Amino acid sequence: MKKILAVTAASAAFAMAATGATAADGADFYKGKTVTYIVATGAGGGADWYGRLATRHMEKAMPGATFIVRNVPGAGHIIGANLIYTSKPDGLTIGSFTTGLTYAQMVGRKGVKYDLASMSWVGKAATDIRVLYMSAKSGYKTFDDVLKTKRTIKLGTSGVGSGAFNESHMIAHAFGVPIEVLAGYSGAERVMGMLRGEIDGQVGGLSSTQESTSADPGAIVLQFGDSLPKIPNAEKMVKTPLGKAIARFMRNQSMISRFAAGPPEMVPERLAVLRAAYKTAFESKALLDEAKKAGRPIDPLYGEDVAQLVREIISPPPEMTALLKKITSIKVKMLKNTGKVSAVVDGGRSFKVMEDGKELTVRISKSRTQITLGGKKAKRDKVKVGMTCEISWLKVNGEANLLACKE
Repeated sequence: MKKILAVTAASAAFAMAATGATAADGADFYKGKTVTYIVATGAGGGADWYGRLATRHMEKAMPGATFIVRNVPGAGHIIGANLIYTSKPDGLTIGSFTTGLTYAQMVGRKGVKYDLASMSWVGKAATDIRVLYMSAKSGYKTFDDVLKTKRTIKLGTSGVGSGAFNESHMIAHAFGVPIEVLAGYSGAERVMGMLRGEIDGQVGGLSSTQESTSADPGAIVLQFGDSLPKIPNAEKMVKTPLGKAIARFMRNQSMISRFAAGPPEMVPERLAVLRAAYKTAFESKALLDEAKKAGRPIDPLYGEDVAQLVREIISPPPEMTALLKKITSIKVKMLKNTGKVSAVVDGGRSFKVMEDGKELTVRISKSRTQITLGGKKAKRDKVKVGMTCEISWLKVNGEANLLACKE
């Protein structure tokens, strides 16, 4: 099948050269057609926002075409990415997923079917540099303070294998800093953990860090880029070859934030149309004004420039790949609690569970939490007050990895 597709793509490219075909010829194909844009996470949140922004304005740039957004969450974006990769290369399916999936491909994570190097890259919407943020309670005001630490620094992250989990460990290796990575701190819980003094800081994107840490008067002490004045750039601070590879990798990762891609071997003239529409959209005043009003950064890049960056990211030096495999193989012990459900909160987005007279708050992720009822997979709306449930999680009063309930 791949050989047939390759011949088809090559034939199309030859036809374009021989007949002088242009993106306008491909544009005729889209009249009356529907383009599905897959977002590999649930509705809401940054990935969904950028996906819907792109489709609204690409539709304006492609008269006669209709764009729809399809949310396909699951397995940390892998399900959605696999779906984009295996879709027909007819130019009617594109989408986006987390740049963290570069890690999954590099270490050969189970379930990965995609090959980022061979995908049809349309463009990317933003640059969101990675930063190291230290809380006010931590006492670390500069990166020099971090380098001189006499104790182990605790960084919070949502879970094992997440981008922040991997990057926290990479910073420790790059600079020789004693860092303990504590999983189970998702979203707002990470900020609360810093305010309570349970963790010292976090690694994250600049935009999300600035937004989420407004309640904590801490400081960004290190950046993987040059966006912030007076904040040291990691690439200029590292001394070892591995450290330099880590800093460059994290810098490149941040440069392809909020991208759009399609399956391999897409019909060339149709890919050209999509790339042109993406560029028109992300350079239009209407889109830029909308993003500015929403406080979302826009720093676009298009087509082969994005593809080249992706290929560089997934082809690091061997010692870098070996380190990533070591980091992603780290096992974290799950905590277990058992009790009766005493309340269903916000339609099942969280539950109150009583264990030995103490009330626990169990947060549920639609894509990350597995729920079973009587040993069979179930949805969160099937969990009722009075049921006995065993909770497996990284942190008490955090997000559950598994909620196993029975009548």
